[in-house]
Amino acid sequence: MYRAPNTTLIGEVLVRFSKTGDFELTLSKGPGITLLSLRQDATFAEVKGGLAGHGWSGPVDQAPSQLRGWLGLRDQFLHTPNQKTMRYAAGNETFVFRF
Repeated sequence: MYRAPNTTLIGEVLVRFSKTGDFELTLSKGPGITLLSLRQDATFAEVKGGLAGHGWSGPVDQAPSQLRGWLGLRDQFLHTPNQKTMRYAAGNETFVFRF
């Protein structure tokens, strides 16, 4: 689940991450409907899809403010890899994952 002041979304999320810190997250609302695709390592990220606006790629520390919550997810997953539920709040956004 993703919640922001004007948006609430429940969808399917595919998360992949490696021991070297590479992270991928794909949020979809059904087969063939990708809302957000995020690829990230410790310093660089690429974000595409309707929730990302026009998309963006570049250094993580230079990310647009509307993407910072999404880019904060990598650290949450890397620090709590075996959790059955993860809740993360960034500013006025809330992310909840159930595995």
